[in-house]
Amino acid sequence: MSQLAELQQVFQRHVLRGDPAIVEAVNSTAAVPATTRLTVYSNAYRIRLAEALAANMPRLKDLLGDEQFGAIAAGYVDAHPSQFASIRWFGDRLAQSLEQSHPAQPWLAELAHWEWALAGSFDASDATPAGVECLASVAPGNWADLQLQFHPSVQYLELATNAQALFKALAEEQAPPQPAMLERPQAWLLWRQDLKTQYRSLEPAEAAAVRIMRDGGTFGAMCEALCEWHEGDEVPLVAAGMLKRWIVEEQLIRVSA
Repeated sequence: MSQLAELQQVFQRHVLRGDPAIVEAVNSTAAVPATTRLTVYSNAYRIRLAEALAANMPRLKDLLGDEQFGAIAAGYVDAHPSQFASIRWFGDRLAQSLEQSHPAQPWLAELAHWEWALAGSFDASDATPAGVECLASVAPGNWADLQLQFHPSVQYLELATNAQALFKALAEEQAPPQPAMLERPQAWLLWRQDLKTQYRSLEPAEAAAVRIMRDGGTFGAMCEALCEWHEGDEVPLVAAGMLKRWIVEEQLIRVSA
């Protein structure tokens, strides 16, 4: 290892963990000691990452306020140093961290999940959506084995709290409702369409259908599952309606049997 590379590693250990070994390699004066010079870099590193976290989770910051969010950000920066070349992806484990640190306030973790999912849908890779005409190529005998490939931006979330309502109110600069648990978890579908992030809530039947098809299931398996909510003779039409809607909303990129 070169002397420069070794020096860089020692400096990194100081910034991340306060290792004092680098102090000897830094010029020091009575007016500006080496420790003061180094503190500038250590503080700048943490401040910049906290700012990135706020940029990635703006509504969570709004809900918590500057002081509480700042404390959470500081703890997260120390526990989870950035591992990405792009600062955009800093915060990927914040929701899980909040689940552990704030179990009595589950809406915080869910709001972080929601904001991270929205940003992920917007930044997902491009893919050409499938058109309705692709269904015409499916032979009648192949429908049961039909499988779908969803657009990279499509995400499925289940929220047990009113985190989405909190997000919506804060995004519209309105007073947020009181954070609360829902009577039952609510499923949501998020995706990107025409360079705009979209989302909508799902009824239980469609939520089950989405889970099956995103996990590699077949159209036949999806129809069987829908029998829990619909009469048998209604299921084909209901399933076909869901499939058409997913295509119109540009959530699918491939339909194959």
